[in-house]
Amino acid sequence: MNSSRFAEIERFAVALARGAGMELYLTPKPGLVDLTDCGSHPDLSLSRMERSLLLLADYLGELVRSLIAGESFAHQTAIGMRTEKKMLATLGTNTHKGFLFLSGLLLVARWRCLTPGERHLRDSIASLAREFFGERQEESTTHGRQARARYGAGGIVREAKNGFPSLFDEAVPAYLEAFDRSGCCKTASFAMLGRLMQTVEDTTTLHRCGTPGLARIRRDGRIIERIITSGGDCVTFLDAINREYVRMHLTMGGVADMLGLSYGYLAASGVLREESIHPSARISFCQFDGFTTNVVQLAHAPISAET
Repeated sequence: MNSSRFAEIERFAVALARGAGMELYLTPKPGLVDLTDCGSHPDLSLSRMERSLLLLADYLGELVRSLIAGESFAHQTAIGMRTEKKMLATLGTNTHKGFLFLSGLLLVARWRCLTPGERHLRDSIASLAREFFGERQEESTTHGRQARARYGAGGIVREAKNGFPSLFDEAVPAYLEAFDRSGCCKTASFAMLGRLMQTVEDTTTLHRCGTPGLARIRRDGRIIERIITSGGDCVTFLDAINREYVRMHLTMGGVADMLGLSYGYLAASGVLREESIHPSARISFCQFDGFTTNVVQLAHAPISAET
């Protein structure tokens, strides 16, 4: 196997872990943990989410080792399940559970995709998702499963089986269009957030607040995008709706997971550079025995307004 392929999949894993960090530090994010507060998650904190990032990066590093070793998809699925249990046991709550699944699926799909191009990658994602959900009996007690059953929603299952349309058809174009207009990473990030709020079928939102909650985040996503398109500053609006979301107990974990995945994909594609994260609030990575390990620098500061 060409050693350049090993290096490429390691870089991809690093980008995905950094994407999760960029999502965490983007501020403000209504109903979600950021540098200001814990949103609608009294069981979470910034420091707890940062500890979760360490576990996430270790997980992606272990997946890379498994891929390079030629192990089976079943083995890689087991790594994910084991990490999910470890995350819950260590932190007491499901911090990056959705992102574990999304990033792992994307990483394995990228490794399996021998032909370059977005279409082939999307087909690889969809094929893996069908394999995963076809062989696995989903736990009926999960909030996502309950929300999908109650509201007839597809959620993360449909998203994966369709090859991540929220990533490729919505988030990436929204980011690129806004960045072309503004030249500002943070403005483009909020545009991406607004688009995902409109398009992700968020079962966390449905579990918390039902269809009215989902309608609310979609309406607010449209407003965010309109503010940005007109050249305005959406931060005041985001701060205001964060207070409302906290009062309503409204959150959007699925949007957050897809936002982090989109950041990671953009970083892996060379669109986002490491300098896009403020130097005092970034995930730094080093190489140990040829595989990615991580160090989180815990000084808190937002993503830089300029790239």
